[in-house]
Amino acid sequence: MPTLEQLLQPRNQQQVLARLLAILQTKGYGPNDWIAGSEQRTLIELHAEGMAELEALRVAITRGGYLDTAEGAFLDLLGFNAYSLLRKEATFERQRFTLTCLSGFGPYNIQANQLWAGIGDLRFNNLVGGLLNPGSTLSLEFRAESTGTAYRIALGTGTTLFTPLPGVTITNDQVIEAAINRETDALFRERCRLRWAELGYGSTAAAYQSWALSADPSITKVRVLDQNPRGQGTLDVVLWGEGGLGGAAVAAANASIQQRKPLTANVAVYAASAVGISVTATIRVRSGFLAQAQSQAAAGLSALQLALPIGATVFRSAIIEALFGPHVADVALSQPAADLTLTSIQVAQFTFSPSWLEV
Repeated sequence: MPTLEQLLQPRNQQQVLARLLAILQTKGYGPNDWIAGSEQRTLIELHAEGMAELEALRVAITRGGYLDTAEGAFLDLLGFNAYSLLRKEATFERQRFTLTCLSGFGPYNIQANQLWAGIGDLRFNNLVGGLLNPGSTLSLEFRAESTGTAYRIALGTGTTLFTPLPGVTITNDQVIEAAINRETDALFRERCRLRWAELGYGSTAAAYQSWALSADPSITKVRVLDQNPRGQGTLDVVLWGEGGLGGAAVAAANASIQQRKPLTANVAVYAASAVGISVTATIRVRSGFLAQAQSQAAAGLSALQLALPIGATVFRSAIIEALFGPHVADVALSQPAADLTLTSIQVAQFTFSPSWLEV
C-alpha cells in the first residue's frame, strides 16, 4: 500500500514512460528506443500521458482531504462539509460621496445609478438618488464598479465626476463598507481550525475569534482581551477590517457573540482604533526598473499592514524589508524614526511618502 508521502508525489509523463518501458522489458520486449512517431512509441506515450494525468488527479484528491494540503475548490469543499464554513468572497467598496452645487446652478433631481465618480480608472456608481438644490450639498452612497481592495481609495481623493453636472463638484468623505479580496487559502484554513475552539466549554478566546471572523466578511482581524479589561468578569473583543469597519459589521459580530457567550460573561465588542503611521523613505532603484520597484514597494507595504495584528509592534526593519524589492539598491527610512508599539486596541495604517532615485 502506498504511503501518504507517495500519494502526494505524482509521477510525470517521462517517469511513467520509463516505468512502462521497464515493465515491457521484463515481459520480453527488448527494445526501448523506438523511433519517435512510430506506432509502438506513440501508443506507449499516449498511455503514459493518460496515467500521468490520473496521477495528478489522484494527488489533488488526496491533498483535498486534509486541511493543511487542500487548495482552491478542494479546500472550499472541505471547509463546507467538515467545518460548515464558506470562503469569504470579494466584496464591493461602498463610500459616501458628497455633491456640492454652486449657487445659480441646479436643482438636480438625481436618480439611482445616474452618476459615476472616483479617481483615475477607479469608478463608483451612486446606489440611491436625491434632490441637489442650488448652493447646497447632497450626500449619497456610491458602490465601486468592481470588487476587491483595489477600489479602496483614500478619503478626499474621489473628486472626479465622470458624469458631470454644471456647477457641481464631488468628493468621497466616508467609508460605509470597506472592500475585501477573496479570502486566501491560508486565512480560510485558519478560520476552519478556529471552529474546534467553539466546541469547548466556557468560550475560549479562540471561540470568540472564530465567531467574530465569521460574523461579517469585512472583519479580517480580531483580538480578544480576556484579562478582565473593564473589571472582574469582563472580556473585550476588538475588531478590524482593512480600510475600516462599518457599524453594521460591528453590530453583526456583537449579535453573534452575545448570543453564544456564557450567560455570566460581560462582553464588549468594538472596532479597533486606527493609528496613522507615516512611512517616509528615500529609495534608490536600479535604472530602468522604477515602475516595477514602485509597484513592488506599494504591494510589500500593503502586505505588511495586512499581516500586522491588532496591538502589534511595528518594527522599522520590517518596513525596510517590505520596501526592498528585487530592483531596489537601498532604502533610507526616515519615518518612523523608531519602532512603534501599539496599544491593545490599536491597529496600524500606513501612509507612504517615498522619494525615488534611479542609480
